[in-house]
Amino acid sequence: MKTTAFVIYSILFLAVADHLQAQNYIGMHKDQIIETMKETEKQLKLNTSTVNPHYNYLKYEDKINEITVLFFLSEDDMCTLVRKMCDYSNINEVVNELDEKYNSAGMNKWYYKENGQRYIVELTEEDWFFTVTTRMDK
Repeated sequence: MKTTAFVIYSILFLAVADHLQAQNYIGMHKDQIIETMKETEKQLKLNTSTVNPHYNYLKYEDKINEITVLFFLSEDDMCTLVRKMCDYSNINEVVNELDEKYNSAGMNKWYYKENGQRYIVELTEEDWFFTVTTRMDK
C-alpha cells in the first residue's frame, strides 16, 4: 500500500513540477496567477491562512504539504519571482527535468530565454527540503 501511494504521489509531483516549470509566471498579475492555478494545478490549493506582512505573495500547497509554491509579487501585484519548495524524495526527478528543459549555467543553476528575456532557475539545498527559484536575470 505504501509503495502504491508513493508511486501515485511521485507521478502527481512530476506532473505539478513539469507544468510549473513550463509555465512562466514572472510578469503575470496576481489575478491571472490565481485563475491559471485553478485551471491547471488543481492539486495545489491557495493557502491564505498564513500572512507575512513583509512580503506580498501567493502561497500554494499540496494536500500532504510536500510541495509549497510561493509567487512573490510587486506592489502592483505582478509576479517577480517564483519559489517552489519540495521534499528531498523528489530531488533526482526535479534535477533531471531541469537538465532536460533548460540550459546549464553551472552547479544547480539553469537559464532559459522567453520573448527576449533571460530567466535564471536555481536549486538550493536546505536542511529539510530543497528550493527551486525562478527569476528574471538582471
